[in-house]
Amino acid sequence: MLVKSIPELNATNVTRDEITITFDEYIKLDKISEKLVLSPPQEQLPQFRIKGKGLEISFAEELDDSTTYTLYFADAILDNNEGNPLENFEFAFSTGPVIDSLRYAGRVLDAYTLKPREGVFVMLYTSFEDSIPMKERPRYVTKTNAEGIFYLSNIKYGSYKIFALADGNSSYKFDQVSEAIAFLDNPIDTSMLKEPSKVTSNIDSLVTLRMFQEQNKALSLTDYDRPQRRHLKMGFSGQYNHEVSIKPLLAGIDTIKPWYIESRSMANDTINLWITNGEISAIDTLMVLATYQKTDSLLNLFTKVDTLRMFYQDAPKQSRSKKRGDKEEEKEPIEPKLSVKTSVKNGANLTPSDSIRFAFGLPLQRVDTAMLRLFDQTDSIMLPTPAITPDTIDPRYYYLPHAWEQKKGYQLTVLPGAFINLEGLANDTLQIKFKGADPEQFGVIKLMLSGVTPNIMVELLTSKDEVVMQKVVEVDGAVDFTYVKPGSYFIRFVNDANQNGKWDTGQYLKGIQPEHVTIYQDPNGNKEIQVKANWEYELKFNLNNKSHVGSNELRDVTNAESNEYKPLRGQDIGERSL
Repeated sequence: MLVKSIPELNATNVTRDEITITFDEYIKLDKISEKLVLSPPQEQLPQFRIKGKGLEISFAEELDDSTTYTLYFADAILDNNEGNPLENFEFAFSTGPVIDSLRYAGRVLDAYTLKPREGVFVMLYTSFEDSIPMKERPRYVTKTNAEGIFYLSNIKYGSYKIFALADGNSSYKFDQVSEAIAFLDNPIDTSMLKEPSKVTSNIDSLVTLRMFQEQNKALSLTDYDRPQRRHLKMGFSGQYNHEVSIKPLLAGIDTIKPWYIESRSMANDTINLWITNGEISAIDTLMVLATYQKTDSLLNLFTKVDTLRMFYQDAPKQSRSKKRGDKEEEKEPIEPKLSVKTSVKNGANLTPSDSIRFAFGLPLQRVDTAMLRLFDQTDSIMLPTPAITPDTIDPRYYYLPHAWEQKKGYQLTVLPGAFINLEGLANDTLQIKFKGADPEQFGVIKLMLSGVTPNIMVELLTSKDEVVMQKVVEVDGAVDFTYVKPGSYFIRFVNDANQNGKWDTGQYLKGIQPEHVTIYQDPNGNKEIQVKANWEYELKFNLNNKSHVGSNELRDVTNAESNEYKPLRGQDIGERSL
């Protein structure tokens, strides 16, 4: 606890460049250079020295006239004996005759996960120019705590632009593409600034800034590789939404016909080329002429032509020894076979919507479905030849869909030659036995939604943020998640405004916020849904409520305890046995 200080806390007309703060016990400092924030900021942080029970602070730069300064220590000051931190300690003083005393509070969440962002700068500017966070240090600055909450103290009456920054180089400026940011569409109105005693501590009532990282607008070829003899790979600095032309620099080999299969990564920042021409793939050092798009220093696209060297060398072939008696005879080469990996193992239980996925090291040149046999073991019959569908993104994956009946036994037999890859390798016999899942071993979530706008993606997440099911809704109504494995889940709603099937980040200078995300929560604020086997969960949720987690709507939080500002959240959670 603070005992005394020179100058006094909230003193005015301070001219000295040193502060001494005395506590009632001996102290120590924890990561003071990382945790301390000086507002308004200076290029250099003050210097600190512990002297007995006191902390001496020396400013490295001259203080501005008629300015209120605030030192935010967070939990950097600890008692020397037990190491207990002095939480959220602040020290303020003014170099003029008046000390500003208004306060503003809020929180910063990750725009996609809605998890708190700790240790990011939250900054206020007196200028409303869009580019101001890129050009100048802010007038006021603070940092978020572990809950993503921030408090800006000792603010002068007025209106401000607010901006949050995960400052990678401690410049107090948004000067790197990799820096995550957050902003509000409108300035903080003068009525939003309150005396400290009137600022609420209710988390749900605080204005939320949604932090995101902009998509890299600079486009360039960052790397290229040949990880396999028939696989060429080109990586780009961001999403590559353009054509690419690859031409081998060869003489005497026909390259007029298509000689590769092109595929792209999920993030669309990597192009994979799978060589179908045997003559071209046989060349160890392959020189290719690559024509692609990149940006110049002004972010204008232009056509770039590069000569790329794609090298690959085979590993020594494996062989095995033939033995006759006690003598080792000559070695014979091991015949290579096509390796097939499946998503289903023997004894697995498949739900009606599950597909069997086949994964290969190379794309296939042929699939013969006549060599596949699917048996209904419960009724001892062979089912019609199943269809095999290729993956829409990666040509090395194929899927076998089927409406598996509950508790029924199945056997899938893949005969030799069903799959042949680009190297001409064929598979060996593969046999898998599995069952249709028993619904009594799973739970059901029945979600009744209101306030739906078109193209809302409803995602069922595990406790590790893995998406296990996803549905798109256009209107109010029911969304059912069936065959949910027992465990802990969350439900996330993504407003897919541009209908591209994924969450999109924002763009600051164009005033584009990231696509809005909401997390389901019950009337008590619980977001986690514990699913038990053979239970059905009936949930209700109103997506039209702006007070849900993820909102960045500005509002007065003085009377946040009143019903006017309380989130409606989900309603009427119920569960019943199936």
